[in-house]
Amino acid sequence: MPNKLINEISPYLLQHANNPVDWYPWSEKPFQIAKKFDKPVFLSIGYSSCHWCHVMEKESFSDNKIAEYMNSNFVSIKVDREERPDIDSIYMDSLQALTGSGGWPASLFLTPDKIPFFAGTYFPPKDMNGHPSFRKILESVHEHYIHKKQTITNIGTELKKMLLTELDQNELTSSDQVKNTLTQLIQSFDSVNGGFSNAPKFPQPHILEYLYYLKINYPRYQSLVLENQLDQMIIQSISKMSKGGIYDHIGGGFHRYTVDSKWQIPHFEKMLYDNALLSNIYSKFYEIYDQEWMKYISEDILRYLNKHMSNKLIGYYAAQDADSEGEEGKYYIWEFNELRDKLTNDDLKMTTKIFSLSEKGNFENKNILTKGLVDIYENGGNKENVDEFNNLKSHLENIRNKKKQPFTDKKIITSWNGMTITALIQNYFSNSEVEYLNKAINSTEYILNNTKNNNLIPRYIINDKPIYSPTLEDYAFFIESLLKLNQATLNYKWFEIAVSLTNTVIDLYWDDKTGYMYESSKDAKDLFVRPKSLYDNPYTSSFSKMTEILYILGSFLNNKYYIDIVQIIINKMIPYIDKIPLHTLSWVQTLDKINYDQKNHLFIIHEDKNIDCLSNKLKINNIPNLIYFGKSNTIDSSYQVFKDKRSIDGTPTFYLCKSYSCDLPTNSFDDIKSQLKYLINNL
Repeated sequence: MPNKLINEISPYLLQHANNPVDWYPWSEKPFQIAKKFDKPVFLSIGYSSCHWCHVMEKESFSDNKIAEYMNSNFVSIKVDREERPDIDSIYMDSLQALTGSGGWPASLFLTPDKIPFFAGTYFPPKDMNGHPSFRKILESVHEHYIHKKQTITNIGTELKKMLLTELDQNELTSSDQVKNTLTQLIQSFDSVNGGFSNAPKFPQPHILEYLYYLKINYPRYQSLVLENQLDQMIIQSISKMSKGGIYDHIGGGFHRYTVDSKWQIPHFEKMLYDNALLSNIYSKFYEIYDQEWMKYISEDILRYLNKHMSNKLIGYYAAQDADSEGEEGKYYIWEFNELRDKLTNDDLKMTTKIFSLSEKGNFENKNILTKGLVDIYENGGNKENVDEFNNLKSHLENIRNKKKQPFTDKKIITSWNGMTITALIQNYFSNSEVEYLNKAINSTEYILNNTKNNNLIPRYIINDKPIYSPTLEDYAFFIESLLKLNQATLNYKWFEIAVSLTNTVIDLYWDDKTGYMYESSKDAKDLFVRPKSLYDNPYTSSFSKMTEILYILGSFLNNKYYIDIVQIIINKMIPYIDKIPLHTLSWVQTLDKINYDQKNHLFIIHEDKNIDCLSNKLKINNIPNLIYFGKSNTIDSSYQVFKDKRSIDGTPTFYLCKSYSCDLPTNSFDDIKSQLKYLINNL
C-alpha cells in the first residue's frame, strides 16, 4: 500500500512511495505529530541519482520489520535535496558538525523542534565492518530519546549554537588571499594524475574557474607562480579527467566523481551542474590554449545534454542515475567478450587500442573505457584518425543503446539551467554557433514563462508544472545567465530582467542586520535556522555568485546601494576567506576583481540591426576588467548611465568609459578595437 509520498511529484520521493515505511514529505504536519506523541523524527535526505540512496531504500526502507519498528517509534520524513536545497544545506551542516563528514543519503534524527541530535549517512541492514546495522541504530536512538532527554537537549543546544557561530570580524587580516590560495592549490595538486587532493576525486569546476581567472590576469600574479606551473595545473587536470573513466567516451558528459585518484573508476551518476560548468570552462580554456580537444570535450558535453538531458531543447534535466537493471554502471561498462561478439576483428582491434581495453578488464573483470579522442589529439592525430574514432564511437553507441538506459530525473532546476544557459552562451562566443544561442534563449524563455508576476521564479519545473520554492542559488545562477544573454544578443530586455530579479533577491534574501544573504527566502519559516551558502561546494557559493553580480551591476550602473551591500558582505566574509581559502576561491576572485576594478565599461548602442555576432567579432566576452552590456535606441532606460548614449548614423555605436568618463563614441570597428587593445595593454 503506498505511503504519503504517492502524491508528490519529485522522482526521488516517488521512488520511496511504495515503501512500507510511513514516509511524510517535508511539512509542519509530521513535526506536529512527533510533538503530540513525543516521538523522535527520522529525516532521510537524498536525490534520485544517488547510488547509496537506492541501496538503503532496497535494503532497509523496503524491509517490513525495519519499517514496522520505524513506524512504531519514529515519525519519518523523506526530502529530495534537489527540491529543497535549503533543507539539505542546514542538515548537511548539522551532519558534518555531528560526525565530521557528510554525504548522501543523509540520515538524521531530530527532536520534534527540528533540531538534530544524532546523524549518519548510509547505514547497512546488518552489522558490517565495525558499523552497526540500521536496526541497532534505530533501537539505540529510541532508547536515548526515551531515557536521556536532557543529553539530547544539550546536544541540540550546542549544535544550534555552533551553526549560528560566526567568525570574528575583528580578526581581519591584511594577508594576500591570492597568494594563500595558490600556495594551497600547489600543495594539493596531483602532479601525476592532475586534479586536486586524493581519492575520491571530483572535477571541482570552481577550482578550474579560479585557475582560469589567474591565467587571464597572469601579469599581475607572475611573482606568485610560474606560468608553466599554472599551465600544468590547468592542462594536466582537464586532460587527465577527459581521458579517464570519469568521462563517458561514447555518450559524452562527466560522471560525478571517481573512487580512485587516477580518474578511472567512477560513481556513474551524471549531474547537470557538473556538465554545464565543465562545458563552460573547457570552452574558455579552448579560447586560451587553442587545443582542439578542449573544444571537442566542451561541445561533446553539450551534445550529450541536448540528446539525453533536454526537454524539447527548452529546458535541461537534473541528473541521470548511476544504476540500471539494479546494477551500478551496467550501462557504461563493457565485457570484452561482448565486444568480441559484436565487432569485426578490425573494429575490435581499434576499440582495444583507442579505449585501452583488455580481456582482463580494469574493473571487476570488465572494462571502463578510458583514453578516447583526447588521447588521439594529444598524440598528433589527424582528421582521418578523428573520423575513424567518430565512426567507431557511433557504432558503440548503437550497441550500448540496446541496453536499458539509466533513469533520468526530469526536474528542470532553475539554478542548474542557468549554469547550462551560461555554458551554451560561452560555446556560442567561442565558435559562433548560433544553434547554441538559440537553445540558450529558448531555455531562458521557458523559465521566464513559468515565473510569477512578483518575480517568483520556480525552483524547478517537471512535466510543465512549476514548483515555487526558489533559493538564492536559483536567482544567482539564472541572473548570471541573463546578463550573459544580454552580452551575446545585446538585447536590453535580458539586462532589465536581470536587474529586476536582483532587486527581488535583495528584498527576499538580504538581511541588512546580519550582513548576510541567506539561501532561503525571508518568507520561508519552516527551518530552525536560515542556511547560508558561504563556501564553494560542489560549485561556486550562491552567496558569492550573487555578490559578484551585485558588484558588476553596481559598478556598471554606478549604483551606490548595490556597492554598499557588497562592501558589507566582503567585510563579513574576509575572515572566512583568510581561514578557509580553498573553499572560498570564488570569494577571493570577487574580492580581487573589486580591488583591481578600473571601472572600464563598454556601452553598445544599436538600432536592432547589424548586431548578429557583434560581440564575437569584437572578441570582448572574456576581456579581463571590462564590463559591457548592450541596448537598443528604441528602448528608454531609467538608468542614468544610459541616458546620453545614442547610436550614430543608425549603426552600432560604442562608448568606452573609465570611471564614468567616456571616450568619444565611435561606430568604427577599427576604432573600438584600437581602444580595447589600448585598454588591455594597460590593465
